[in-house]
Amino acid sequence: MKMESILLVGAGVMTAAFVAVVIFSPNTLTDEPADWEIVDVCLAGHNEIVAHDHATLRIIIDGSEVAIPANVGIDDSWCDGMRGIHTHDETGKLHIETPTQMNAPVGAFFEIWGETFNENQILNQVADEDSEVAMYVNGELSDQYQNQVIHNNDIIEIHYRDRSD
Repeated sequence: MKMESILLVGAGVMTAAFVAVVIFSPNTLTDEPADWEIVDVCLAGHNEIVAHDHATLRIIIDGSEVAIPANVGIDDSWCDGMRGIHTHDETGKLHIETPTQMNAPVGAFFEIWGETFNENQILNQVADEDSEVAMYVNGELSDQYQNQVIHNNDIIEIHYRDRSD
């Protein structure tokens, strides 16, 4: 009987702790986008720039490269100028321009673009038992996905492919 009481009290404490987490931290159970500082950058011109880096992004879906659109993050509905990460052409060259030093996660670019990227999805392609999303940074497999911080001259490749490849 004493063991049952201890187990019941323990279960009650765990339930109360779970309820407290849900009530006081409701975002812990939702899949809200990350709050990346660089997403809020809007530059009117090049005079405000302290940091200016470039990287290359390639997206390969089932062996075919997808073009990154020109002018992602330029004169969009949120910013009349340039966002902190943007493109000028369809080459996949990312321009990272900020008024202060700050991190530029890959996921921030996708948020600016309005597309999805994480360990389970790239654009409209969702991984399943037969397919996967894999990311390489400078030729090395990375498991950081949307949280991968972009550095100057990085070459980032995101693949959606069969798991057998």
